[in-house]
Amino acid sequence: MTTGPETLPLVDDEARRRIGSDDLAETLFVEAGAGSGKTTVLVDRVVNLVLQRGVRLSSIAAITFTEAAAAELRDRIRERFERRSKDDAVHRQACLDAVADADRAAITTLHGFALRILNEHPMAAGLPPRVQILDEVSSQLAQEQRWVQFVDGLHADAAHEPLLLRAHLTGVMLEQRYPNQITLAQVTARLAQSWDRLELIAVEEHGALAPIDFGAFDAAVDALAAARDDCIDDGDRLWVHLGQVLEDMRAVSAIEDPLIRLERLRGVEWKKSTYGATAAWGCDPKTIRALVDAVNEAAKQVIRTEADQVLRRLLPMVAKEILRAAEDRRLEGRLEFHDLLVLAGRVLRSSESSRTALHERYSCLLLDEFQDTDPLQIELATMIAGSIDGQPPASWADIEVTPGRLFFVGDPKQSIYRFRRADIELFLRASRRFSPDTGPIRLTTNFRTVEPILTWINGLFETLMVEQPNRQPRYEPLAAGRTQEPGVDHRPVIFGGPRTGVLAPALREAEAADVAAVISDIRDDPDRWRVLDVRTGQWRDAVLSDVTVLIPTRTSLPYLRTALDGCDVPYRLDTGSLVFATQEISDVLAAVRAIDDPADEIALVKALRSPLYACSDVDLFTYHDAGGRWALDRPVPDELRDGPVGVALDHLRSLWEQRWWMGPATLVDRLVRERQAFLAAFGADRSREVWRRLRFLIDQARAFEDAGQHGHRAFLEWAELQRADGARVHEPLLPETDDVGVRVMTVHGAKGLEFPITIVSGMTTKPAATRSGVRVVWEGGRPEVKIGTNLRTEGYDARADIEDEMDVEEKLRLLYVATTRARDHLVVSGYHKLSKAGVGDESYGHQLWRHSQACPQRWRPFQPSGSSDATEASEGTGVRARPADAAPVIDVGSVDSAPGPTASQDVPRAEQERSAWIAERDSLRAAGLRRRVFSATGVAGLADRPAPGSASSDSDLGSGANAGDDDDRDAVLVAEDPDVDMDVWIDSSGDDDGRSTPAWRRGRAGTAIGRAVHAALQALDLSIDPSDP
Repeated sequence: MTTGPETLPLVDDEARRRIGSDDLAETLFVEAGAGSGKTTVLVDRVVNLVLQRGVRLSSIAAITFTEAAAAELRDRIRERFERRSKDDAVHRQACLDAVADADRAAITTLHGFALRILNEHPMAAGLPPRVQILDEVSSQLAQEQRWVQFVDGLHADAAHEPLLLRAHLTGVMLEQRYPNQITLAQVTARLAQSWDRLELIAVEEHGALAPIDFGAFDAAVDALAAARDDCIDDGDRLWVHLGQVLEDMRAVSAIEDPLIRLERLRGVEWKKSTYGATAAWGCDPKTIRALVDAVNEAAKQVIRTEADQVLRRLLPMVAKEILRAAEDRRLEGRLEFHDLLVLAGRVLRSSESSRTALHERYSCLLLDEFQDTDPLQIELATMIAGSIDGQPPASWADIEVTPGRLFFVGDPKQSIYRFRRADIELFLRASRRFSPDTGPIRLTTNFRTVEPILTWINGLFETLMVEQPNRQPRYEPLAAGRTQEPGVDHRPVIFGGPRTGVLAPALREAEAADVAAVISDIRDDPDRWRVLDVRTGQWRDAVLSDVTVLIPTRTSLPYLRTALDGCDVPYRLDTGSLVFATQEISDVLAAVRAIDDPADEIALVKALRSPLYACSDVDLFTYHDAGGRWALDRPVPDELRDGPVGVALDHLRSLWEQRWWMGPATLVDRLVRERQAFLAAFGADRSREVWRRLRFLIDQARAFEDAGQHGHRAFLEWAELQRADGARVHEPLLPETDDVGVRVMTVHGAKGLEFPITIVSGMTTKPAATRSGVRVVWEGGRPEVKIGTNLRTEGYDARADIEDEMDVEEKLRLLYVATTRARDHLVVSGYHKLSKAGVGDESYGHQLWRHSQACPQRWRPFQPSGSSDATEASEGTGVRARPADAAPVIDVGSVDSAPGPTASQDVPRAEQERSAWIAERDSLRAAGLRRRVFSATGVAGLADRPAPGSASSDSDLGSGANAGDDDDRDAVLVAEDPDVDMDVWIDSSGDDDGRSTPAWRRGRAGTAIGRAVHAALQALDLSIDPSDP
């Protein structure tokens, strides 16, 4: 066993002494690089504030980003004082007092600190005696109920009829008509997250709607008609095409009713021809075809103008409703997380006595992870730490703060939570405000990552992360704080590279396949990927649980899962998930729905066909053919009771009869337990994930009841809301010590963590990709809104360019966070598309690859151990190659290897028996999967399906007219939480994976049947005589 790494000299030793002991009486602003041990120096400062300056721990507020980080900080502070109480006789009593104060000390999150303020000063906040904090479930249910009431109120008022009609015609929808449709409800949810900024827009008044102006559209049509008249060849194909197009355009212009005309314009787009001869037009035909684009743009502008009129009148109504809801929550004492911050700030501004009391109680405020917190945090901190004489200034930057009362620490290069109101501009402004002369103190020694990886990271981001005033910080290189293992190459591994003439799906498949190949190599040859065991401090061979795959968005996840499954690599998805869209959750909810509504035959049949009851289609047909009814409120006939369906219905009926005495949590628990769902999960490929999801559903049902909600139907409606809105919820992942597998997470979910082997995948994503959905930007204290791709308020575009640039810069910081998670090995994808002209697509992969080609000595390509070049590559890079006759490696988790009995000689025979069993199982599954019923869609699909081995079936994905025409939209977690999960990590942002879609599958759901029938009729030969055999 190789000895552990050595500690290198600190390049920032003086800065650490200033933070921990020397400058305790000064206000410090610290920029702590990734892995620089900022928690340690934060603990040092707290301990020395108590022991050297005599500050009670109860007088110190340490505010961090997450509950987990706060718990860790509290434990480390307590542990340090306990240890000092034994070793330091001089300060023993102070240490013991600090240990006693640890549980009461304000070592918490920002929201937890705001809640302390409100609990201590409820009268100043106007709160009732009892305050309840609404969790995500309660908040979402309350918001949905308020929105339904708000929409009902709008429809009930006849004065709003013209506005609502105009909203409908322009596509500003108030309620969803199909899944994932973007509505004003989503805008409202986004605005509610910043309701403290809505007071200006809530008082706006707008008059009656202006008449619809079609002048620009009519003018564009006239210009196109005049240009057509100038053509000297009436046989020109462009001339003929324009005649057809103009006929349709003039038909629209001739509509007298402006509302009908507006409806016709929405979504219309006239095609321009690719034909036209220069001789016939006397100019380049492109200029004539551009006039068709001008007409289309004029039509879109009419819709945009009317949408702006509608939104300008609806948004003040929405703002008033949001503020009214916030006031109701305050009066009822049922507060959301954002309410805590706003009300705490109001207490400090409006109550001089409360501000004085808090100023005297908290001598020092330490703000951790300052780059990712809400802007309201600095207002709370400066008002508490600042002067208490008179009313505080309107801006936090003008508040005078006594030296030593404030301490900031964060890393602007890791600011990745703009969707949670984190503002890097505020971080940089605060840095200048509180360190105007010397600048911030910088911690640059990295104790996490080995030096070769840091060298590559420094070179990459010194090139990419260019300083932008108030938008992007200057990159500060990191210095290694520990050594690597001698004789092992720890340089980053980069695989992939440019690909020409491929669609995005093929590119993602290739990238995922290489990720799976790298992980397979780690599993098969772990001694080539040695890692440091943090428990023993020794180097050891890698195991699969050392590997974590990070992806910036959800787009590439389906391809990654397929590749890992194909290589038999066990894995788990380690952040949030769309669990309500998974099959096992859907099955349980179908049973709950059948019990709640006995008349819902569809839900009942779905529950019977699910693994919970395992009734086959033959069982269901036999039961129905014998006269059975799909009803729980009627007993099963005696002659059918012993059959599978009869037994299942008897169980469902027993639950239905007891439904009035069971809440949703009890019902779900009984369904899962009595139907042995956990045992049945052993038949799934990843049974552990099924267990987690089932536990999660039970926990969510309990949380639903704890939130004061009741009734099975209300629970089902809430669960459907999760599914329909694509709501991402957090899935609790309990540690299972015997589960050895690769972890897959979002970069947002990995923030603050570290991994022995980090694989950064999903690099085909473009940082500048277009976002669909709802976007809200703020300009001059008012919101500007974009809904979908074409609807927006007038002032949105002016601010959107800046927002887009800041998004790109944040995504670059996201890449920095991803690469700095690695401890011992970093593997990065360089896959990207290259045009025929050799121009890159500016994706993550392209930027990484471009930099890597400039410094090839800082990285190494991936060479699998089984390749013929493995030994040669290993000798050249220092990676240890396994001998050809080496025994196979058995992955036994992180347990240290020890001598033991040799493998059984019956292993080959056992493998043969298993192979035979798998073959038999596959044949039975194939027979069971044979379709016996075909829909119209299926018939059309069979007709159009290419024959195996035909040219069309084996065609290159990179060929075709649409090659390279991929709209790679980026999804933001936000969680898209990003914690944005993951489980099914389906990207709801509108990203088209590029797969070809049959004609009968395109378009809206309402036209699917008609398209399927039409396609089937096209495919069938109707001339065949039905009497022919």
